[in-house]
Amino acid sequence: MAGSTLPMSRNTVLGAMGALVAVLAMSLFTVNETQTAIRFQLGEIVQDNYKPGLHWKWPLINNVRKFDRRLQTLDTDPERFLTAEKKNVIVDSFAMWRIEDVRKFYTTVGGDPTQANVRLDQTQRVQQTQHSGSGVR
Repeated sequence: MAGSTLPMSRNTVLGAMGALVAVLAMSLFTVNETQTAIRFQLGEIVQDNYKPGLHWKWPLINNVRKFDRRLQTLDTDPERFLTAEKKNVIVDSFAMWRIEDVRKFYTTVGGDPTQANVRLDQTQRVQQTQHSGSGVR
């Protein structure tokens, strides 16, 4: 009987150590140099604009979402406009952007870069239409 209690306590200790390592691993997260992150607590933004490095969070209570903070490019399709002299001009445009305020980015477009590109494309089209009507030469 004495021999059977010793392996049981060893298994218990190993199980407890394994659980501790798992909780510790779930508590840490890494932000790369090209990323920024937001930490949520039960769906609410608690902290944003994490700098690169190793950070801590509460497991199962906090979750983290990371975003690319490198320069992003939106390349739109060329569009044809009519000038004041009634000549066709093909305008090919692009925009370069990056996330400066990750909290505002998340609340505005839900953290979706594709949605940000759609909004930026709409803004570009409106500006191009306004400029085409002002007598481009």
